[in-house]
Amino acid sequence: LPKESSRQECATLLTMAIRFDNGRFSKVVSTPQGGIRVEAAVSRTGILSYRLPDGTSRKELRLPEDVFHEDSLATLRGAPATHFHPGMVGPDNFRDVAVGYMGDDVRQDGNKVVGYMAIQDAAMVGKVQTGALKELSAGYTCTLDETPGEYEGQRYDAVQREIRYNHVALLPPGAGRSGADVSLRLDSAG
Repeated sequence: LPKESSRQECATLLTMAIRFDNGRFSKVVSTPQGGIRVEAAVSRTGILSYRLPDGTSRKELRLPEDVFHEDSLATLRGAPATHFHPGMVGPDNFRDVAVGYMGDDVRQDGNKVVGYMAIQDAAMVGKVQTGALKELSAGYTCTLDETPGEYEGQRYDAVQREIRYNHVALLPPGAGRSGADVSLRLDSAG
């Protein structure tokens, strides 16, 4: 067995976690099928705060090399769009919760992940068009590197690695963790 100090150095704790982060929409284009297509900023880099089950919060860092890693972006292409977070989406609940999907054009735009979202559910199309839904929250799993540190002058408790997207939830204004920057880009200011 290694010495105690070596065991501690080797024991960087990696745990799996499910996370939900937020974004925004852009210009809306009608589709021939009666739905809409809209550019969306669905995720970002930086430090995000998460509330834990015991009521405390922790700060987790999302580095560019993890957020924009091709393996991560690939899981967002074709991911279902949902109304709020239904938990994780899979074959058993897809039909009940999917209101649209992310396109294949997912890419980096500054510190954000952007791409086009198609929304086909009539009620959700109406809510997006009236502004009742404009923020986004990406549901995903990640591996947490529990090594704390500091990034751009701010303290964090863990680093999110191996980000794998499951769905992108539509939310009302003000409901997103990542702030107004992660949303549907509904106008030229987006």
